[in-house]
Amino acid sequence: MNAARVAPMGESGGETAPPGSCFFDLGFELVKGESAEGKYEILGDDMQVLTLELAPDQVMISEPGTMLTMSDGVETEVVCDNCCARQCGGEPPINVSYTNSGTETGFVGFTPNVPAKILPMSLDAYPNGMNAQSGAYMSSIGQVTPGFSLDCNPMTACCAGMGCCRQKLTGDGVAFLNATGTVIKKSLSDGEVLVVDTHSLVAWDAGVGLGVQATGGMCVACFGGEGCCNTTLKGPGDVWIQSMNLGKIKRSLGVVITMKEGGRGGGAPVDHESMVR
Repeated sequence: MNAARVAPMGESGGETAPPGSCFFDLGFELVKGESAEGKYEILGDDMQVLTLELAPDQVMISEPGTMLTMSDGVETEVVCDNCCARQCGGEPPINVSYTNSGTETGFVGFTPNVPAKILPMSLDAYPNGMNAQSGAYMSSIGQVTPGFSLDCNPMTACCAGMGCCRQKLTGDGVAFLNATGTVIKKSLSDGEVLVVDTHSLVAWDAGVGLGVQATGGMCVACFGGEGCCNTTLKGPGDVWIQSMNLGKIKRSLGVVITMKEGGRGGGAPVDHESMVR
């Protein structure tokens, strides 16, 4: 597949729609995998591949299990710093560093641990940092610190879909996030409020206010499919929304794998009868 190229996020990310598209006239942008010339490239339309050139001694950090390919001179090492804060933000406590120990330019390739798109975030455009859904962080290059921010408001902690510990990314490097489905971006003006499904929010500028509002009356809450509350976002700042969160994908597939008693000790079942759909 060819790499889709648009301007880096945090600068002029996304793709505008053709004239006459009312939805995009409201300020939304369709986010596509983009490349930064000489830095990184994102390949494919979905379940994407991230490739980066590594100069000698340059380091890339990523989640365990995401490495797809790398050049011969790249060395790996586990990274345990800031492990408690990372885990509170929904990340594994241990990440892996990839360092080009050779004398020539090398490369690394990564792919998400879930069927997802890859969203690059240039954090130097967000001095307040970037909040994200739990586990959204995949990898980073440059100075990026995955951590968490604590939400002490019982209403938003319980009903906004992000819990009391939200993932927070700070620094001035580029962070690469996971998102599923189609991803759209909205730049909120000062005081502008956007209402979204509680599970569809991917990331938002830390300066954006997070809130909740009722979905409607009792009948809507019980039978409308959205639950009791929706999430609200108050500008100014940028927000990213996904059309199909991972939980919804799992429910739509409806596949549960079980092992028969006395069967094999581990691994997936060898026949389809062992899979309960």
